[in-house]
Amino acid sequence: MRHFLNQASFLGICSFLLLACNTEYNTIGVDLIASEQFTNQTQEFPVYVSVDSLSEIQSNQVAVAHFGKYTFPHFGRSSASITSQLAISFNPTFGLYSQEKEEEGDEDNIAIIPENEQVTEVYLELPFLYNQEDADGDGLVDAFDVDPTSTDSDSDGDGVTDLEEFQANTNPLDEDSDGDGILDGEDDENEGYNAGDNVYEIDNIYGNTANSIALKVVELTHYFSPLDPDNNFETASIYYSGRDYYEEGYLGRTLFDDTYALDLEEQLFYYEEDDEETTEIDETTQVESRLTPRLRVPLDPTFFQEKLIDQEGQDPLANQNNFNNFVKAIHVRLDDASDDLYMLLNLEQANIKVFYEYDDYNDAGTTEDTSDDVIDRVEKSYTLRFSGVTINHVENENSALLAPTSTSDIAIKGGVGNRAIIQLFDEDETSALLDEFRSTEKLINEANLIFYVDPSIRENWTDDGLIADRLFLYDIETNTPLVDYFSDPTNDQENGYKFIHGGMLEYKDGKPYRYKFRITEHISTLVRQTEENPVENIALGLVVSSDISNLAFRKAIGLSQDEMDYPYASFTQPLGTVLVGPNPSPENEGLHLRLEIIYTDFSN
Repeated sequence: MRHFLNQASFLGICSFLLLACNTEYNTIGVDLIASEQFTNQTQEFPVYVSVDSLSEIQSNQVAVAHFGKYTFPHFGRSSASITSQLAISFNPTFGLYSQEKEEEGDEDNIAIIPENEQVTEVYLELPFLYNQEDADGDGLVDAFDVDPTSTDSDSDGDGVTDLEEFQANTNPLDEDSDGDGILDGEDDENEGYNAGDNVYEIDNIYGNTANSIALKVVELTHYFSPLDPDNNFETASIYYSGRDYYEEGYLGRTLFDDTYALDLEEQLFYYEEDDEETTEIDETTQVESRLTPRLRVPLDPTFFQEKLIDQEGQDPLANQNNFNNFVKAIHVRLDDASDDLYMLLNLEQANIKVFYEYDDYNDAGTTEDTSDDVIDRVEKSYTLRFSGVTINHVENENSALLAPTSTSDIAIKGGVGNRAIIQLFDEDETSALLDEFRSTEKLINEANLIFYVDPSIRENWTDDGLIADRLFLYDIETNTPLVDYFSDPTNDQENGYKFIHGGMLEYKDGKPYRYKFRITEHISTLVRQTEENPVENIALGLVVSSDISNLAFRKAIGLSQDEMDYPYASFTQPLGTVLVGPNPSPENEGLHLRLEIIYTDFSN
C-alpha cells in the first residue's frame, strides 16, 4: 500500500535525526537532509471554474446598506435604496407630562398645563462608514498621516511631529492651527484651535462627492410584516433585494424632494445662547455636541407633527405594532438617474430626530409666590430609530455582465453580484495527474491557489481605481471556510486577518497583481485519501468580501431562480475584481488560474 508523509511525520524524522547526532554534527546532519537526500519541486494542476450569478439576496435586517447609483468599471450600473420601519418607545410622552395629565390638570400641581408641543425641525440621519485607525498611535488617523508607521511623522510640515501636536492639542493637518499667521513650531499660543475636533476617513463612498445629489424621502403605504404570513406567522419574514416598493407605487407623503450637498466632515453644533454670567467665555463659540459624518436630511415637520406628536396618548402610539400600521415605513433613494454616487451607510445608527418645543411652567424658584411665574418655551427632541423591518433594495442594470460565457477571465462582484465555483481534481485529466503525483512518497510543504488580476486592470490603473481587496474561499456545501482558514492563527485585523491563508490583494509596481490562497492542509487531505478512507472533493465558492471574519450566510436566488446560501460579507462589499481564468487569451498566457503544489520528494 502507498503511504504519504505528512508534515508531522517529516518533523518527527528530523527530530529523530537531530537527537541521534552529537552537538558537533547537528548542523551537518540538517544540511545533509535538506540538500542531498531530498529535492524540493513544484507542480501545477489545472483548475476548473464556473460562475454563479445572483438575481437577488435577502437584504432585510442589514447593519450596512448600499445607497446611490454608480457605474462600476467592468460591471455596469448599480442602484440602491433603503426602506425601513421606525421604532418608538412604549407609549411615549412628549414634553413633561402625558396628554392625559395635560387635559385633566392637577389642582395640587399648577405646573401641569397644556404643553402645546410643536415640531420645529426634523432630520433624517444616515451615518457614513468611517475609519479612525491610527497604527502608530500619534493621534492622526492613518489615511491622513504622511507616515502611518512612524511617530516622527510631520504631516503638515510645520516642524512639529504629529505626536507632539497631539500632545500639545494643536492640529497635525494645519501648519497654523489657530490661523494667527504664526506656524505651530514657533507659536506659543494656540487656544483658537479646538483640540476636540475629530478627523474621519470616510469608507466606501464612490463618485464625485462635491456634486449635489437629487435625494427623495417618502412615506410608503405597504405594510411590512416582521413575521412570515406564509408560515403561519411562526418565523421571521425574509425580504429580498429585488423588490422596489417605491416603483410599485406604494407611495404616501413626500418628506423631502430636493438637491442635497454631502458633508464629509464631523458635524459640530454650538450653544445658541451666551451665558451672561460667564463674561470671559462666549458660549456661542463653544461646541455643545458633535456628530460623526453622515447624511443629515431635513424632513417635512408637519408630517411628524400629525403622525407623532399629535398622537400622544392615542392608539397609534400605544405599542410598536400599532405605530407600524399607522406609519408603515420610510423610503430613501436617489431620484435623478444622472447622479453617479454610491456609498455604504450604517443602518445600526440610522434614525430620524424630531425637534419640538413645548410650554413649561416656570415658578422662578418661588413656589409660594406665583406673581413671578412665567410660561417658558422649551426645546426637546425625540428619536425614531430605524428598526423592525429594514430592507436594502439593490439592482444591477446589466446582470449579463456578471455571467461571463468563457473561462478566459473571471469577473466577480459583491453586492447582488456573483461567485466563482472552483473545482479541484475533478476532470479525468486532473485525476490522472493526481494519481501520478501519488505514485511516489512526497511531503506537501505548501499548496497555493493563485488568481492573477486581469492585465487590462493593471494597464489602466490609477490611484483612485476601484478593486476588491479581499477574496473569500469556502466549502460550497457546508458554507464554512477551509481547514486552512481555521488553523491560521493570524487574527490581527490591522496586519491582515488570516493573512497566512490569504486571499488579500497583492500589488506589484504599485498596481494590482494577484490574490493567493494557501490551502496546504486542504490539498494534503485530498492527496492522502485512500480507498479505505475516501475524502469528498468538494466544490469551493469564491467571492469578494468586506470582512472574512464574518462567516454569516444569507438566502439568495440565482439568475436561473435556483436558491442558494451566500456569504453576507460579500453582499456588504460593493466592489469587484476581474481575474485571469484557467483558459486565458494568448496575451495573458502564463497568468492562468493555477493550483501550485510545492513538495519534497522522498523517492530517491
